[in-house]
Amino acid sequence: MTFGKRIQQLRQQQELTLRKLSEKAGISYSLSHAIEKDELVPSPEAVFSLARALQQSDAEELLRLAGYDGKKEGAALPYQG
Repeated sequence: MTFGKRIQQLRQQQELTLRKLSEKAGISYSLSHAIEKDELVPSPEAVFSLARALQQSDAEELLRLAGYDGKKEGAALPYQG
């Protein structure tokens, strides 16, 4: 599964629109759209923002899907719900 498809899956499970996810993550709609369509690789910061917005307590899986080594990127993400 690609990073974009995983983000789309998580978003749909939570019944969020792409626009609402963008707002929650603090990133632009156009960036969210491009990420979800796998048109670009998000920065680690964008991955963490999306993980928080999607209430994912551990971003390691998402970092790996985005092409980063989760352990080196500090994958532990404290839940801030």
